[in-house]
Amino acid sequence: MMDHFQLEAVIIDAETDGDLYVFLHNQEAKKQGVRSVDSLMVETPNHQSIAVEVVLTNSLVKPRQVGIPENLARRLKIKPGDILDFELLNTPSSVKFIARRLRGEELNYPEIYQIISDLVSYRLNDAMVAFYLASTFWDTLSLDEIFFLTKAMVETGEKFDFGANVADKHSTGGLAGNRITPIIVAIVSSFGVLIPKTSSRAVTSPAGTADTFEVLAPVIFSVKEVRKLIKKNKGCVIWGAVDIASADSRIIRVAHQLPEEPIPKLVTSIMAKKVAMGARYLIIDVPVNPTAKVKTLQEADEIKSLFLYLGKRFKIKVKVISYYSFGPVGRGIGPALEARDIIRVMQRKEERPLDLEKKGVYYAGELLEMTGRITTGKGQEEAQKCLESGRAWQQLQKIIKAQGGNPNIDSEDIQLGKIVYPLRATQKGQVRMIENQDLTWVAKSLGAPATKKAGVYLEKLPGELVKEGDVLCHLYASSQARLNIGLEALRDHPIYLLD
Repeated sequence: MMDHFQLEAVIIDAETDGDLYVFLHNQEAKKQGVRSVDSLMVETPNHQSIAVEVVLTNSLVKPRQVGIPENLARRLKIKPGDILDFELLNTPSSVKFIARRLRGEELNYPEIYQIISDLVSYRLNDAMVAFYLASTFWDTLSLDEIFFLTKAMVETGEKFDFGANVADKHSTGGLAGNRITPIIVAIVSSFGVLIPKTSSRAVTSPAGTADTFEVLAPVIFSVKEVRKLIKKNKGCVIWGAVDIASADSRIIRVAHQLPEEPIPKLVTSIMAKKVAMGARYLIIDVPVNPTAKVKTLQEADEIKSLFLYLGKRFKIKVKVISYYSFGPVGRGIGPALEARDIIRVMQRKEERPLDLEKKGVYYAGELLEMTGRITTGKGQEEAQKCLESGRAWQQLQKIIKAQGGNPNIDSEDIQLGKIVYPLRATQKGQVRMIENQDLTWVAKSLGAPATKKAGVYLEKLPGELVKEGDVLCHLYASSQARLNIGLEALRDHPIYLLD
């Protein structure tokens, strides 16, 4: 058996989710002493390397060839005919650290760093990653270990240093709508404060900030491109460069099927990305609702305590704002509808959602005061002036243009699903609550976020009076079949609670 060997790349028409795989002919595997349970380190001609698992075949490739699934080929920029170097890997040393964690032993920083490093390089397969996550996030975890884990997630990826005046904001999520980030980024960056905002895609909700902003402009950029965006406009709204806290992406993918997210996992995921982006001032938005991600004020207090602890360890000034919410923020639920809400606020349209505007202005004002750009007590006033003068919209236009979107878009030009259904009240009364989980279920049943034009637009909000026959909300879908699925979901998941 050779320690190193070379094979010619053949691109396989397949997408492999989860672990990364390559396909070897049985004859070649036997020659190299490789088994189907083995892992290989592959190095490309442009010197990228990653650990992969082996799948044996007699038909997909020939001897002296290696089959590369399309997603791996894109990731490593492998072309058909490339000659790739391979090395047979031993079991990584981090496996014994995971075994110790399963026994309840506390790990030190070098041990945790090795686990995360092997996780990022795919030297650990999904099963071993799952064992580590179960023994860590779903078990007792010391404050030191939480800090070590967050630090390791940062140190195994790209880090930015934009200087001392860097602000950021993040929400724990789970509340429908609440798309205040682009408003905050536009206002704060217009005052010269850097705000390199990495945002999430939806996992269990009808839209994430990245899904919504993608209606207006691309959100996927390289590390080099992110630096250019910040240098140009002092702000951006991106999904996240590929190598920023890359461990977090894999952890999310392995754990996403579980119905709950433990508090340490939630906090380390957010904090690792903020540290990597060089944040010095950070606001955490914690909406509390029985059907949101954070369900009780007690959980919110635990989250606050952990964020403040990590902020102190990483020398970041952190402010955590938690509150009980009786419904969504904004009226549009779904990427295009939420994007329209944002632009309506920025363009000062009469139909703009005032609750979204108020919250965006409040958080922007808080960040401006935290950074010292605006005198304490004047932040919201100055943020509101920035919005009303049109300066915030001009700044957002610059950000949209820099990210490859149309800066001249009008809120009413944003395309929505062509199939529209008005949901009418069957009785008179007052809207007591909009059920967050049911609203999310219906919007996703209509196709959001995969179908960006789909979703729900709320015509009535909590506290408003309705008469029988009034339109409570409009459902948007791309086809009658998808609308029917949404209506079926609505029967079991009523959005509105009336008194």
